[in-house]
Amino acid sequence: MNRFDLIIFDCDGVLVDSETIVNRIFAEMLTEVGFPITYAEMTRNFTGKSLETCLEIIEQSYGKPVPKNFIERCKEREIAALQQELQPVSGIVEMLEQITLPRCVASNSSHRHIQLVLKLTGLLHQFEGKLYSANDVSRPKPFPDVYLYAARQMETNPERCLVIEDSVPGVQAGCAAGMTVFGYAQRSDRTALIDAGAKVVFSEMQQLAELL
Repeated sequence: MNRFDLIIFDCDGVLVDSETIVNRIFAEMLTEVGFPITYAEMTRNFTGKSLETCLEIIEQSYGKPVPKNFIERCKEREIAALQQELQPVSGIVEMLEQITLPRCVASNSSHRHIQLVLKLTGLLHQFEGKLYSANDVSRPKPFPDVYLYAARQMETNPERCLVIEDSVPGVQAGCAAGMTVFGYAQRSDRTALIDAGAKVVFSEMQQLAELL
């Protein structure tokens, strides 16, 4: 008997290869409006965190607020880049076809973003009606709220849930929810994911079906 009743996937970096695009645009836009930051710094310090959390950290670091229309302008440029460049994570399409367990998505991103990136990559039909955002709950990852919310909506005991995550905040959130977490380390630091609590770390999406 399978020890899991539900697989909960993070979105960015696990289903869609969007984080390099989003981090690049975010770094470019911040630098343009007087908050100089490199792509490497963005990736190192903000991957897996919600937009609100990132902006709070940036504003505290620089001691000033970002322009009022910054988020809207950033989203416009981000969407244009995603439409041109976004691809599904390598191997995810084949893996989803192999796995028969119930599945859903739980992400720090907004519903609008989740819907967009899954539609652009042809994955939306795999999760239709089973998309959960940190906007649905009080606190984003690394707090467990969005994972616990997803489990409730899917009527599954958290202890029977498997989380697939590629970021430290995401792994921490899944562990805090009492779920088993597998870390996807295709672009992430394996050691950091293990230290955050990931029970298994894998680097090729095709390995997930075997691990199950």
